[in-house]
Amino acid sequence: MLQAKAASKPSSVSGGVRAATVRPALSRLRSAVRIGALASAAACAPLVLGCGPGAMPASVRHPLVGSAAPEFHAESTAAITVGVPGTRRTRVTVIDFWASWCASCSRTLPALDKLWRDRKADGVAMIGVNVDASEATAEAAAYELGATFPIVADLDQRLTGTYGVAQVPLTFVVDGAGTVRWVGRDPASARRAVEVLLSERASDARARSAFE
Repeated sequence: MLQAKAASKPSSVSGGVRAATVRPALSRLRSAVRIGALASAAACAPLVLGCGPGAMPASVRHPLVGSAAPEFHAESTAAITVGVPGTRRTRVTVIDFWASWCASCSRTLPALDKLWRDRKADGVAMIGVNVDASEATAEAAAYELGATFPIVADLDQRLTGTYGVAQVPLTFVVDGAGTVRWVGRDPASARRAVEVLLSERASDARARSAFE
């Protein structure tokens, strides 16, 4: 009976009922879309403002950027063998060329040491390559500047020449595949480069696990 009565109503009334029902639904849908868009924008805001790793910072002009890092293994002043490639758990390697007489290095080394202490558990290896004339000078300067990561004394300037270092400080950030991804002199940019590479590796790991 209810169906028969509904069918016997004029079509204009039936259309009015549909319009009255659909319009509020569309309004609610539009509001939900707007709210969703605002929520997405808010979620993206930290990345835009630099809270996330973002893009790789600009490098200084250097022939090794984008190329394979020259391989080497050397004994540090603490009798620990370090180099490129690193161990199986190494995800990023930072190589910093510095000297005791370099004024800028007194700012760079402590900042890099903090980066290493913050991120070494995540697979970040830090190597300081000192270009002074004696190992004793390198050790004393590293101690004075609070550098606790491994220091290699490049007494014969072999590594300095291999990496094309004409001025210190100069820092190289190498990814897990052995490619030089960033070269520069700003420790804040070096940290950002490391964070970007760690983020890339984390994304790759998530992608692989999704297909396993």
